[in-house]
Amino acid sequence: MRAKKALPSSSIPRLVTIFCLLLLAFLGSSCSRSGGPSRSVLVLGFREGIAGRERNSLLDYGCRKAGSELGLETELVVPGPWEGADAYARPEDPSLWMLLSCGEEPAAGGNLSRDGSPVSHTVILDYPGNSVPPGGEGNAYIRYRVEEGAYLCGFLAGRLTSGSDHPLVNRLPVVAFIGCAGDPRTARYQTGFVRGALAANPQVNPLSYLVGDCRDEAQGSAFAQDAARKGADIVFCTPGDFSDGVLRAAQSLGLLVILAGSDRSAESPSHVLTSLILRDDNALFRAVYLALRDELRPGLQEWGVREGVWALAPFRGHDVYIRRELKEALAVEEEKVADMKLSP
Repeated sequence: MRAKKALPSSSIPRLVTIFCLLLLAFLGSSCSRSGGPSRSVLVLGFREGIAGRERNSLLDYGCRKAGSELGLETELVVPGPWEGADAYARPEDPSLWMLLSCGEEPAAGGNLSRDGSPVSHTVILDYPGNSVPPGGEGNAYIRYRVEEGAYLCGFLAGRLTSGSDHPLVNRLPVVAFIGCAGDPRTARYQTGFVRGALAANPQVNPLSYLVGDCRDEAQGSAFAQDAARKGADIVFCTPGDFSDGVLRAAQSLGLLVILAGSDRSAESPSHVLTSLILRDDNALFRAVYLALRDELRPGLQEWGVREGVWALAPFRGHDVYIRRELKEALAVEEEKVADMKLSP
């Protein structure tokens, strides 16, 4: 029988060192899983409505992505019809690490956990204002650059309206914008859309209408009818329940509609040309990711196409009418839009 070879004496210290390092790594990972502080994220979604349902589904996806890829406990809470962020001002989870509210700032005390300790991060996504409100200096306010996406929609409408490629286009260079006077984002949508339409065709006549109440479907429908009488064949519509009236008018009058907020093409495939989707899932994941890296700074921030917070929905059945030249021009404008000064 052959005798087993003994390990060289010079190898023993190296093996002991490797074993100790592996043991320390195992113990460290075990402590981080069981002994470290628990981190959870509470997301206050949008109140249910025409656009809110789709955007909440994106938030749900963002929560699941943050949970699976970043290892955090995440929960999405959708306020009732008359509830705002203040309804959840004092979340019940004492391990709350981030409070993320969509479109609304939590009420005073909304950044406190059950035991009264401050939440590490309070983030407001799709913040409508242009400045940080008094007392909110420690929060992160993420303003979506919706004017970028509206610009691209305007460029699409401006190029398509005076051509003959689409059967619902009447050759008159007239497009329409319908927004809500009560939404502070409307001015940015309007500025972007008009700028885009005129950049595509300086001869375009952009009509503009503002409903007084974001829920007024009748006024939305009346404005769409007036725009059609004046020759408009493509209507851009900002988020709000009034958009349902605009869509019904488009169906009866043979108009094309570009909607903002969520993809609603299934409601009227023949008339919804595309939708400006606000990618709340990407914004949510980015905010959580930056916070984990200690790179989420407080104060007002503007996120746009570079941060992936908006996108155009596929043209679907309309794709056959969007020529390659127009698609290439849209791609060029999308590359440039992040550097444009579009705010009103």
